Amino acid sequence: MGSLDAGTCDYAWAEVSPRRWERDIDEVEQFYASLAKTYEGTGRCCFAITGYISFSVQGTDLAVENALRKAWVRLRFENPTIASRVEYDGQRQKCRKVYEAFSSPEAQNTWLQDTFRVVRTKTSGLQWCNSDPAVPGLPTIFLIKRAARQRGTMNADLVLRCRHDIMDGVGALMLLDSLFAHAAQAFHQGDAYSIPVFEDEWSRLSPPLRVAAGISPILSKQQEARLARTVSWNAALKKDVEIAGFPHRKNAMKPGKHQRVAITLSTESTHRVVKACRALGLTLNHAYHTAIGIILRDLQKRQARSRTVRYVNYNFLDERPQCQEPYNTASHAASVYHSVSGECLAVDLTVPAASIGAPEQLLDHSIRRRQEFMRVASAVRRFDLQNRNDKQRIQMVPSYWAMITPPWPTDNATPAIPVPYNKPSVSLSDLGEIDNVVSSTHGAFSLDNPWVTREHLVTGLALFLGTWDGQLTLSATYNDAWHTRNEALAFLDRCNVITIQALGA
Repeated sequence: MGSLDAGTCDYAWAEVSPRRWERDIDEVEQFYASLAKTYEGTGRCCFAITGYISFSVQGTDLAVENALRKAWVRLRFENPTIASRVEYDGQRQKCRKVYEAFSSPEAQNTWLQDTFRVVRTKTSGLQWCNSDPAVPGLPTIFLIKRAARQRGTMNADLVLRCRHDIMDGVGALMLLDSLFAHAAQAFHQGDAYSIPVFEDEWSRLSPPLRVAAGISPILSKQQEARLARTVSWNAALKKDVEIAGFPHRKNAMKPGKHQRVAITLSTESTHRVVKACRALGLTLNHAYHTAIGIILRDLQKRQARSRTVRYVNYNFLDERPQCQEPYNTASHAASVYHSVSGECLAVDLTVPAASIGAPEQLLDHSIRRRQEFMRVASAVRRFDLQNRNDKQRIQMVPSYWAMITPPWPTDNATPAIPVPYNKPSVSLSDLGEIDNVVSSTHGAFSLDNPWVTREHLVTGLALFLGTWDGQLTLSATYNDAWHTRNEALAFLDRCNVITIQALGA
């Protein structure tokens, strides 16, 4: 099931039985469904999405909880895909996306109780997220209640948990913003706020990226040739060369708990970094991709002679700007509208020879280091702009996803847990200016520290870069079977140090 025949797929939602709507899934949805299936034996859901935000509001806990519940119901009415799931159809031998409409008021109340949960705990929201919570079958809101800082004020964290084949990270942030917009209205109006009547909400179910972006079901001969070149190019990049992987513990054979750590720069430091990047024609994404490559090189074991290693990576791109109205708006936030670059980024770097009596890994802050940083940054920038400015790229996106999708078991049985990858990478997801997606206030609600991650069950690191309220946050997700908190934090710190010093910020 790694490759779908898009010409035979039916992406239109259809009522297959009373109140049950289904459609085929496209390649990006299939990738995440297949990846979850691949790691099903771990008891966890690979790359599941966690969306997080802290908030404070003056009011009673009961009034706030009621407002948030009403907002969640309203959000399902406007964005019903939040109540969808992916199921494997054994008869058709394919995955399908499924939505079931309410059959009664009792069914609506059951859905609300199942997918809006209050967690009373002495731990913080982040600690709760790092405690290995399960991934529900349907997107679910968890209200993590904390002690009030002052009387009459509710301080809490809101966490959205869902499978990645239903929603991506940017969509999760958009959804949380919409949730608080509705909650503010419900909180202000109190009992006067009306719950919508569910009748035709199915008409607003989100299509897959193929439909939203108007992607042709069949590749042209030129596009087929381009895909073949991409496959050959990526294979050649990794042949007869040492890949700079992230060191990890080798004793564990299956993943443990997904964890998140983060470092936030001050407003002043963020301003200096952004200003320095702009002066050099770079984005924050370019600068931090560059730092990742240099650090991975620095982490390679030094030998008697210097040698060349290759930094290989790729870009994640939010494809909502490529989608047609209204799919490029928050009305279709519960969707998987992003891509991964087809061709890999590859930059060769030199690992110096070992020096007698000197530590293997050094932080080099010399002029030579800054020159190397700019050389790598130029390659990263060129690669990024090639992808973003390629008008035909969107037509290739489903094929790019298909070529990296693991096969679905022919008998639909739970497969053996994959052997840990020995050359793990460090990916980077650029969230941009989160203030452009999430408002800091909605009515009486003050929001803070929004972030998003995907459940990490593999051996590398996944980094997330974004700014909020003028401050840059670089976070990392890792799996505690292969890495420690200190290792992840050290990597983030080195990213910041190398970037700041190379830019002269």
